[in-house]
Amino acid sequence: MLFRRIVLCALLIGALSGLVLSAVQRWHIIPIIDAAERFEQARTPPVVPAGGDALAHGHTGHDHAAHEHPIGAWEPAEGAERIGFTVLSNALTGTGFALVMLAVMVAVLKRHVVTRIDWHYGLLWGAAGYVVFFVAPALGLPPEIPGAEAASLEARQLWWVLTAVCTALGLAGAAFGKTPWRWAALALLAVPYLVGAPHPATNPFADHPPAAAAELGNLARQFVWATAFANGLYWLVLGSMSGWMVRRFLKKAVD
Repeated sequence: MLFRRIVLCALLIGALSGLVLSAVQRWHIIPIIDAAERFEQARTPPVVPAGGDALAHGHTGHDHAAHEHPIGAWEPAEGAERIGFTVLSNALTGTGFALVMLAVMVAVLKRHVVTRIDWHYGLLWGAAGYVVFFVAPALGLPPEIPGAEAASLEARQLWWVLTAVCTALGLAGAAFGKTPWRWAALALLAVPYLVGAPHPATNPFADHPPAAAAELGNLARQFVWATAFANGLYWLVLGSMSGWMVRRFLKKAVD
């Protein structure tokens, strides 16, 4: 019964947080991606398949750095189809995060680590999720716009995982540790930056003309702030809704 309630609550939270994130992306992030892709397309010759027709290349919501679409690769069509897949992807991601957050909230209630969880408390959890999954990784590897040169994908993924794990363990140890030394867990936050984030050897826009490189640099800064705002709002909605769901639908099953 408790497991089913957690899953149903996570689905509702994922749907709401996914809609919020998709709306912010649509109005504040996609226009920046579109502008950056115009520079990318201007310096990339069209790919002509055997039949002679150039492939049209539209924007996508994923990382374009060092990424090429193979000939004939499927992409959602512009318009309602692309928007629908974006919302679905964000909702599924939100559901996954909500499952983890709800499970941990229920666990700390069962162990009497805390006695009350509501939407106010959920805001703190949402803020912690924002720090773990966006702020800490972005300090070393800021979000990248299309056309930016980057280090290898595997190196970036490994560093991202290291950063998220160290940040989560450091915050959890400081928040829930029982010994006077629990604050020493915060030292884990520095580990990824001592290791160092992987970066390309050259300027991310070195292969663009100076004027285009300057404009892309400006777009890159806008992109970082836009994604920071979108993810912050996303995590606050996810956290507050999780706290409210625990108090409204799950606490009785825990008691």
